[in-house]
Amino acid sequence: MNIIFLGTTGIHHTLIAAHLYLGKLEQEGYANLKFWDDRNKEVLGYPIFIDYDKKRNKIYSLGGGWEVLMTQKTIEQLVKIMDFSEQDLVVKPIFIKRERILLLLYKIGRFKIVNRLVLPVINYLIKKEFTAIKQQVEEFKGGVRFA
Repeated sequence: MNIIFLGTTGIHHTLIAAHLYLGKLEQEGYANLKFWDDRNKEVLGYPIFIDYDKKRNKIYSLGGGWEVLMTQKTIEQLVKIMDFSEQDLVVKPIFIKRERILLLLYKIGRFKIVNRLVLPVINYLIKKEFTAIKQQVEEFKGGVRFA
C-alpha cells in the first residue's frame, strides 16, 4: 500500500506528518529533516517518498497547492479509474490553520535571498501547528485499516 500525506506543500507540514506517522520525529527536530523546505523536490510535483513503515507500506508527502481537497478527490478518482482500491493507495490530507500563510510564504520564498528571510517564519508557523499535525496523524493511525 501507498500512503500519501497531502497538504498545501509537501515539504513542510505533510513532511512532518509523514515522519510522525513513521515514529521518526521529535518536536524540535523537523527543520533537519531530509527534504525540509526542499523547493527543488516540491517544484517537480511528484509525491516525495519518505520511507517504508513497519508493514512495508510506502509513505509519501505531497503538496497540492491551494486546492488540497480537489487534489485529494482527483487522486481518489484516478485510483477508481485505474481499478485500484484503498488497499493500494490512501490519501490523508493534513490541514493547519495557517496553511494559506504557509503557501504564500512558500511562493514568496522562491528566490534564495528572500527564502532565507522567509524560512524562519515558516519554522515558527510550523512550530505553532505541531500539536495539530500530530493529532491528525494519531487519528489517522487509529482509524485506518492497513494491508
